[in-house]
Amino acid sequence: MKKVLHIGFDDTDSLRGSCTTHLATLIIHEIFDQVSFLDFPNLIRLNPNIPYKTRGNGAVALRIEGEEKNLEYCKEIVIEKVKNLSEVDDENTNPGIAFVEDKIPKEIIAHSQRAMWDVISIKEAEDFSSFPNVEIIKFKLGRGIIGALGAIGNPLKGDFTYEHLSYREPKNFGTKRLIDSESIYSADKETPLTFNNVDYEYNSIMILPRGADPVFTGIRGETVEEVRKAYSLIRPLEKLPMQMVFRTNQHTNQHFTEKFSIDKLKPYISAIVDAEVTSKPFYIEGSHLIFSIGDTTGKIDCAAYEPTKRFRGQLSKLLIGDKVTVFGGIRPAEKNHQMTINVERLKITELVKNTKLENPFCSNCHARLKSAGKNKGFKCPKCSTKYRELLPNEIEIPRELNLGEYLPPMIAQRHLTKPQVRENRDNTTTQKPIKDINSILADLVKN
Repeated sequence: MKKVLHIGFDDTDSLRGSCTTHLATLIIHEIFDQVSFLDFPNLIRLNPNIPYKTRGNGAVALRIEGEEKNLEYCKEIVIEKVKNLSEVDDENTNPGIAFVEDKIPKEIIAHSQRAMWDVISIKEAEDFSSFPNVEIIKFKLGRGIIGALGAIGNPLKGDFTYEHLSYREPKNFGTKRLIDSESIYSADKETPLTFNNVDYEYNSIMILPRGADPVFTGIRGETVEEVRKAYSLIRPLEKLPMQMVFRTNQHTNQHFTEKFSIDKLKPYISAIVDAEVTSKPFYIEGSHLIFSIGDTTGKIDCAAYEPTKRFRGQLSKLLIGDKVTVFGGIRPAEKNHQMTINVERLKITELVKNTKLENPFCSNCHARLKSAGKNKGFKCPKCSTKYRELLPNEIEIPRELNLGEYLPPMIAQRHLTKPQVRENRDNTTTQKPIKDINSILADLVKN
């Protein structure tokens, strides 16, 4: 009798190298002929503000079906690969594995939803080991079980995207990625349902990682067909031994679900805050922009850092009294600064009028009047006519901002940030059983 098994793992890489998706692809190669896959491998990005993360705080879930003996074989392969291929020599790498048989408990789904924006302890995740259909395996501190369960508990019932990943030969890890750059621009133009391939504003290619990890390219899009087509159009100049397609929550804003009043904010969470600008934006050393917002419960600083480029310039035009919704991660208070919202996106809901006072003109000679002294009205500098009852004219200055959302440029966006090109896209309503998953995966494994 066939059974369903959900496999999750996380915290296998480090800043020195390795990659959880690469590990997942190696596992898929090992177990593919033993079971059926119920979905493409899921790449689930969790709260990006967690201090222990390496790069994108991504965990992987595999959802398979097979005979019990074959599922046991798959478990052994997963444990072996995670144990032997994780960056366990790095003190910050603490891998974790979770296995969930058949139906995912609602408590794990709730854990996953919370893991998108909150900080969860290892102890909280360990408590799921008491569930009869849940098995947890820790290496070192085992912090990875938080993400492993988070990935399993997120079956991507809401909005989702796809990412095609290609991988390098081990001998090339850490070296410059060799590719015909022009082919990337061509592929981008020929695949309108892919996105974030090139940041044309800053002339930066986005599909090539910059670290020492095994990934060669990452192409993101709305459909499996489109990301695979884009990959077929690029021209790598080095041998790429493996590729895989992941279904993922990347670029869906899934970490922004919870609204908070300012007094309820706490370090490292992803938060949405409705407030009013309470201080004029200003730049500090390093070209970072700072301004404050307030609601009925308190005030807090907001920061747009130098890498966000033009985003800082846009937010620098905010005025005291503007009403905004701020989306960002909460940076804890430190010696030189108080708790701060690191702004990831900002929505302007109401703009105050920007005005200035100007002296009126002389009705006789039309020269601009000068002050005649405190509480003495005005005097014409040309004909000396005095005007004791006149008041300054209030002039409205056009605002350089509009109502709506503002985002950093593509080069400064996080994995979960929903880019402007996706503002009117949402795959939630297009969910349907994906046909030929196993035949597509077979093609990916063989090629």
